[in-house]
Amino acid sequence: MSDSENTLENNLKKLQCHFTWELNKEQADLNLLEIKLRETLEVVQEGFEGNLKRHSLNLLAYIKHLKGEDKRALECLEKAERENAHGERLCVVTYGNLAWVCHHIGDDIRADGYIQKLEELHKASATASTSVLQASATASTSVLLVPREVHSEKAWSLLKFSKHHYTRAKECFQLALQMEPEDKEWNSGFAFSLFRQEGLVTREDQRLSYEDSLAVKQLNYVLELNPDSAMTRVYLGLKCYKNRRNAEAWGYMRKALSLAPYDLSVVLQVGRFMKKEQSYDEALAVLHRMLQRAPNSSRLHHEIANNYRWRAKQSGDPHDQTLLKRCVFHLEEGARLNPTHIYPQVELAVRYSELKDTTKAMEKFQELWSRSDLKPSNRQAWHRMYGDVHLYHLGSERTAVNHYKEGMRLFNISSEWSQCRRRLLKVLSFNKERRGDDPYDIREFVDSFKRGVFNVEEAGVSTLTLGHP
Repeated sequence: MSDSENTLENNLKKLQCHFTWELNKEQADLNLLEIKLRETLEVVQEGFEGNLKRHSLNLLAYIKHLKGEDKRALECLEKAERENAHGERLCVVTYGNLAWVCHHIGDDIRADGYIQKLEELHKASATASTSVLQASATASTSVLLVPREVHSEKAWSLLKFSKHHYTRAKECFQLALQMEPEDKEWNSGFAFSLFRQEGLVTREDQRLSYEDSLAVKQLNYVLELNPDSAMTRVYLGLKCYKNRRNAEAWGYMRKALSLAPYDLSVVLQVGRFMKKEQSYDEALAVLHRMLQRAPNSSRLHHEIANNYRWRAKQSGDPHDQTLLKRCVFHLEEGARLNPTHIYPQVELAVRYSELKDTTKAMEKFQELWSRSDLKPSNRQAWHRMYGDVHLYHLGSERTAVNHYKEGMRLFNISSEWSQCRRRLLKVLSFNKERRGDDPYDIREFVDSFKRGVFNVEEAGVSTLTLGHP
């Protein structure tokens, strides 16, 4: 490597941008992140940040790079650059990302040009009052002085990218609050970080009560500073719901919806809440109204499909053809818009079975199983739902049990693991009552996990193939 290349590499490492913020692709679901960002850009709403579009384009570009699509990454960044052509101080992160992407595609002259731009911006703003203290990635080394816009984008990017960075995001917002304790953005970010962190605790007996929750206290403070923050009300509503304060939860959700009836993130959260409360018709009305603004949102189609499915169950006829066909339509639309999202497509295969189209169901299962991008969590869902079809629709208990076991053999990597376990125990209970025995050795299998002695060799990894259980 030449001296000039060494210099460029060293300069790139000093930039404040997504490439230097330790956002590793192994820690995130890149496909889901991409779809969220694309949908956000389609229906972008002006919020207190005022920078949502630029932030989304920058993060989307970085995700494109992580997926090996540097040309697409460059297109996103050039768009962000054009849209902020008259506000260069807002482009610090964009220029940093551009320098890195240009370097990766072999255009080092252009990469160096962006570094020069950043040096000029730094000199021009050295005495400006738009800076905040920002810790390094570990928050334990020296403290640097960076522009507010950069600190903001880093904190929000950490929060969006992965649950593994919630703590780092919280520390970024906390540090900013030391300088500006009543700032709306910093307080909101700190509240949202606390909410996400507390949400990682799934066991009810370990969950903080509403009264003891730091997130609730901070969210309430944010509402004092910014009563029009719809997402703050959504998060408070969810906290109320998880603490069985349902009437309060409804109040927060309705107010959030009135404040931001066309904010996709708000609408999706409110719709899910209504679904949990079994208010399917109201949820469908809210989601369909949003669909008029965001017809290409695969997440919206998935939520609508789920509500039609549960609406059929609520009606007393879980195989209501009209409702199930509507469900299938929206699942198919979601699959068309986002073919990388596997889980809804496994659900689609089950819905085909419920419509008594077994051939189409099996074809869909086969198609999904043969995909090279099937992650372990998706395989676990596949086994659970494939087992369900055999248990509830095809009358093949043994095949169902085999696939529930396969799902459990993938270990507790998703909520599907407990679903597989629950179904196995249900089959066990049924056979005990009917025949007084355990023909599939379910008890021994399940207890091997409980004792912590389960291993793949002991249980015997099966070699199940479609049609040959």
